[in-house]
Amino acid sequence: PLQDSWPDSFKSSSVDFQELPVLYDETKSFVASYWKSKEPSLCIHLGVYTEKFVSVEVQCNATTYDREDVDGLIPKDKALCPAVKSALPLEQIVSAIETKNLPIHVKVSRDAGTYLCQYIYYNSLTEGNGNSVFIHVPKLEHGLIEETTCAVEEIIIEVVSRM
Repeated sequence: PLQDSWPDSFKSSSVDFQELPVLYDETKSFVASYWKSKEPSLCIHLGVYTEKFVSVEVQCNATTYDREDVDGLIPKDKALCPAVKSALPLEQIVSAIETKNLPIHVKVSRDAGTYLCQYIYYNSLTEGNGNSVFIHVPKLEHGLIEETTCAVEEIIIEVVSRM
């Protein structure tokens, strides 16, 4: 299992997987309550995008959220959100991963988009004092499932080993 490669201080950690709906209000309330009730050391978020490589988002850009979610709503707090960076050394982590010759390219990104991916990341970074990571992965239709899984596992191992 993935946890076998974690540092001893994290071996007793639990991993919790949640699938969130593409809804602003539910996403915001879930993230806030998750950070408060679970008090995790770290949250790692995955989102799907159209590229054929994996991107590790190092920040959220200042933006206004004005794209409708699946219910046709925009966030109640759609005002300009300031730029926020992860507190984790994500650029160093991606540099370390690049030396591993993975079957899929992993790159640093400074633009998580202007939709729910960035919205969840922004809320998680602000609720969790920067202890979040957002990873964009290719759509399943690209047929890169094993390659993507390998890359995500390596990213998680690197992140956890630097905590």
